[in-house]
Amino acid sequence: MIQLGDARVFLEVASSGSFSEAARRLKMPKSSVTRQIERLETTIGGQLLRRTTRTVALTPAGHEFLPHARRLVDDGIEAQNLLRAKTMGASGLLTVSATATIGRRFLVPHLPAFRARHPNVQLAIWLTPARIEVGSGEGQVDVAVRLRASGGPDLVTRKLGEVGFWVVASPGYVAEHGTPSTPDALGDHAMIELGPPSKAHQVELRRGKETVPVRYRPIVQIDDPDAVALAAEAGVGVAVIPSFIAAPAAAAGRLVRLLPDWAPAPSPINLLYRADIAPQTRVRAYVDYLVETIGQSQPWAV
Repeated sequence: MIQLGDARVFLEVASSGSFSEAARRLKMPKSSVTRQIERLETTIGGQLLRRTTRTVALTPAGHEFLPHARRLVDDGIEAQNLLRAKTMGASGLLTVSATATIGRRFLVPHLPAFRARHPNVQLAIWLTPARIEVGSGEGQVDVAVRLRASGGPDLVTRKLGEVGFWVVASPGYVAEHGTPSTPDALGDHAMIELGPPSKAHQVELRRGKETVPVRYRPIVQIDDPDAVALAAEAGVGVAVIPSFIAAPAAAAGRLVRLLPDWAPAPSPINLLYRADIAPQTRVRAYVDYLVETIGQSQPWAV
């Protein structure tokens, strides 16, 4: 009979492509990983992994067994989580990664309500533009909240909603440099680029079924949307920023929306968490909470 622990070790080796990395993730000796894989292959009656000095790859039998191993482990962990949740509820340390903008505006304000519902969950929220890996290893997180990003084969991607974007500038900038009347005219303006340095320096604006790619030369590049908005308010130039940041500034008179009939396509905001093993109770609790609250209210929809 297949042992649940052996199946889980197999999934980690298959996911990481390394016995050493699987051992590190599972916090167990490499010799134990090797022994459990050998026991699993003996139980299955065939070789599941092809080892060389540098790589570990699935054999045809390994590819065939992979979905069964996932289902076996998922069912076992889910049963364990359900039984534990009935007696203890969601508990333990939950690590979450998001950008500072998303964290400040949407995650942190919901902490009191989530804590009231799940008092035994300890949250660690890392607000950084760096793309921290989702997984179980050191330096990784349980859940990531990402704009535009989607998960790979080892991750579940759950959509929370969509974020719109506005083209904006300060009233002072508009008074000095004029208002662009067409998307192409943006190429003649000082542009503040949101995000890491891009070789494309291009934004695609849409109006109904029309699409116009606009190339520009940025005068400054900033990887934080709040900072981009501040630069635009200071009159540095024209910026394309999330509408939930732009709308309040425009209502207060600090920014002016340019080309209001034109805008980039909305970007999805997604939750990412591991798919190869059933999510722990605390992961499921937090993901479900965000979907029920932030996902339903759509606070970024402007």
